[in-house]
Amino acid sequence: MTLSKNFLHKEPDFIKLSRFRLIVGGILGLLYSISFYSFLYVIRETFRILSVTEKYDLWVLTDKEVNFYNLFFAFLSVIIGQSVCFVFWFDQPKKIFGIRNFRKTAIVHEQRFLNWYFLSWFSKIAVVFGLFFGFIFHGSWHVFSLFPDYNFVFILIIIVLFFQTWNTLRLTYIRKSLRWILISILFVSTISFGLSKINLTNYNAINESILSKNIQYHYKLDLPISDIFERPEKLSLLEDIYVVCSKDDDLNSNPIIIADNKKISLDSLPNKINYWRSARAEIEIPFMIYRLYINGGIKMDFINKLKKELSNSGVSRISYAVIPSNSKFDNWYYPEVSFPARIPDWNSEIIKVSEIEQEINKIPNIIEIKQSRKGIISINDLLVDNENLKTTLKQLIAHDPNYLIKYYLNDSINFSSYFKVLSESTKAVHELRNEYSQRRFSQKYSWLNSQDQNEIREKFPIRIIEFTEENMSKNLNK
Repeated sequence: MTLSKNFLHKEPDFIKLSRFRLIVGGILGLLYSISFYSFLYVIRETFRILSVTEKYDLWVLTDKEVNFYNLFFAFLSVIIGQSVCFVFWFDQPKKIFGIRNFRKTAIVHEQRFLNWYFLSWFSKIAVVFGLFFGFIFHGSWHVFSLFPDYNFVFILIIIVLFFQTWNTLRLTYIRKSLRWILISILFVSTISFGLSKINLTNYNAINESILSKNIQYHYKLDLPISDIFERPEKLSLLEDIYVVCSKDDDLNSNPIIIADNKKISLDSLPNKINYWRSARAEIEIPFMIYRLYINGGIKMDFINKLKKELSNSGVSRISYAVIPSNSKFDNWYYPEVSFPARIPDWNSEIIKVSEIEQEINKIPNIIEIKQSRKGIISINDLLVDNENLKTTLKQLIAHDPNYLIKYYLNDSINFSSYFKVLSESTKAVHELRNEYSQRRFSQKYSWLNSQDQNEIREKFPIRIIEFTEENMSKNLNK
């Protein structure tokens, strides 16, 4: 008996496919591609909406990122849609008593296994990614981005998945398959590029609708930079007050106060504070902290009025929202970092500035800091530039730790200039504490136990008292 040519490579009856079956398979693959692309697109937008924080921060994708992810979803969908075509074309009913074609069966099984295995793996990765971005680590999109640093991973997934769909077909048809692969690359690329241009939602409108409630996005809010900062231990005792300006206000002449995402006037601030206190237990009220997000260009005249209203409402514990000096990520990543401060009780009906001065003048080491309208700093009537401010204060404090810094505020300077003096003064004390801790305990101050830290704080306390122009003028009139 003579063996037929290529009897070891029995080809499936692919060439005998009817035009109707060929067209129906193509339509099914295209419909599957569109459906799966739509599903991936909606899932991505869902993840973005789940990423919205309490401050209305959002995982924002640039146009380049959207186009890249759309193209990845399109290629992924079209390749899997092509695999659905293969299954429809090759998975034909076997004739009764017909000879079973194991190669055709292998092609069908490979396509089905590849689709479900890949979809299972891809869905697990997507769920983990979504949980990570949407629930566990809010703001992580400011730290880590898959595009463009890891875009090669998506490209490799597409390449591997495409050629994997041709694995058994390549072994079956050998040379003939090369031409079909080239045709497939052309069709897949063309359809994918066309499909990627379809945006099912207006992602820019979604961004705008959510970010319009974000104060940092909607208003001018340039926070100061600080080496000293902390994160609040109890967020339940924290309330945020924003002092911002309109982005159209170049001179920062019209400050806007925002609390609970609503504009309020300076006169109504005490009512808001009473409202916040009413939601707490009476024992928690003294421990409440009011965090101030202040735009650096706002004049101290307005800030002093704000602090006076807080003081009159019985507020003493405040903090200034800052950006860490060693920040490596987007400034929006640091919404909880703040610089701790206190508001003195300047209620003129009870305490007179002259009486306070009489008491503090008994302290042997008085350090007077003044600023001109242009922000020029003088310490004990000697001009000091910003670069030498901390060094000068360290030397004066180290000479006699029984000190007091009298900071005379100028209403004409902006908040950034004021905070520069405040932060550098505090930083000078912190460095003295660390140096003393190294000499005595051979450790950093932050590594010591509470008892040793208290000892060093008593030796190098932070003593800064502020005198506003209003306080001084009232004292002179009286």
